Amino acid sequence: MVAIRQSVELLEKNKPQQARAKRTYESILAAAAELLVEVGVERISTNLVAERAGITVPALYRYFPNKYAVLNALGAALMDRQNEIFQQWFDHYLALGDLQLLLDNVYELMKRTYDVTSEQVGGLEVVQALRAVGPLQEVRLASHRLVAGQLASIVAEVLGRPVDDLMITQARLTIDASYAIVEMALEDNSLSTEMLLQEGARMMRLYWQSFMEYVDEGAYSSPTTSSA
Repeated sequence: MVAIRQSVELLEKNKPQQARAKRTYESILAAAAELLVEVGVERISTNLVAERAGITVPALYRYFPNKYAVLNALGAALMDRQNEIFQQWFDHYLALGDLQLLLDNVYELMKRTYDVTSEQVGGLEVVQALRAVGPLQEVRLASHRLVAGQLASIVAEVLGRPVDDLMITQARLTIDASYAIVEMALEDNSLSTEMLLQEGARMMRLYWQSFMEYVDEGAYSSPTTSSA
């Protein structure tokens, strides 16, 4: 793990409003993504990013206080795109009124998440940075908590059950395992991407089917209630 101070500033200094400023901001992120692929998270620097973006270092500092804030913005943008895929998938199949349809189409969600990550320049490297750099881990954790909370709330509503600690745990396991499978498919070229995603989807489907059977049999109890 990359060791840096936990108190490092991660927020942008300014959100660009004008078209020219927005182009500069986007060029910084694009340059950082390219460099993340080329030199890695430890060697990337604001000097390299500024040079690649065609701006001065002081110009970069108008928007970001350090390289970790740039990586934080890259990670947040990717997580937002992944979460948008999840929300679209969720809304589509829930509108059809059958929880089983969600289970039958988990592969679609995982494939679309894989696609949006692989299409992003430096997508894999951004995901790896979110795991490797201490202060950046909160971006990934916050995203996973958000999506897991949504999943737990919807499943609880469909099943007519409270959102309790067990359901939140099950939802979080589902989300983290799904992302881990997608990351494995991106990282390991020795494995078939299609087979990994298909088998990962089957694993998720079997996990939730067993839980639904557990509920149908009346064996489910909810000793502790939490908010998602």
